[in-house]
Amino acid sequence: MTSLKFRLATAADLPQVMTIVEEARQFLHERGIPQWQNGYPDQTVFRSDIAHQALYVGILNQKVVVMMTLLAGPDPNYQKIAGTWQQLDDNYLVMHRIAVARQAAGQGIAEAAFEFAINQAQQAKKISFRIDTHEKNQGMRHLAAKFDFTQCGTVWMADGSPRLAFELVF
Repeated sequence: MTSLKFRLATAADLPQVMTIVEEARQFLHERGIPQWQNGYPDQTVFRSDIAHQALYVGILNQKVVVMMTLLAGPDPNYQKIAGTWQQLDDNYLVMHRIAVARQAAGQGIAEAAFEFAINQAQQAKKISFRIDTHEKNQGMRHLAAKFDFTQCGTVWMADGSPRLAFELVF
């Protein structure tokens, strides 16, 4: 995926980001995954991510084909876990809100995004990288396994919904 380039998102990227989110919402719905079905994430969330320089986009052929949020710990959703994190230090990077454009699916875009995010964590001298996903989200669970994440337990989002929690220690 040599022509895929990542950069921080700007407000100008929001229309493409929201199109990807709507496609992902439909994709999840079609598979019976209740993730992202209640209006979250919305433009307000992504405007905040942009303001905090946390929203990244992947560009292929001058189009946004993937988006993800990368935030430094501590993450409020990860403070309480039914299970145990491998590293108890808050020096970690977390990925939230990742989605690939439907027309780019199956091209290794999500894997490239994971590689980019893991590299960002390592460059920032983080000791680990964390993600979470809905238990029915087999795509994210597959990526977690592919990149050797350890399933650490269950965390709860702000709305109370449970998510499987994964960590990759460097």
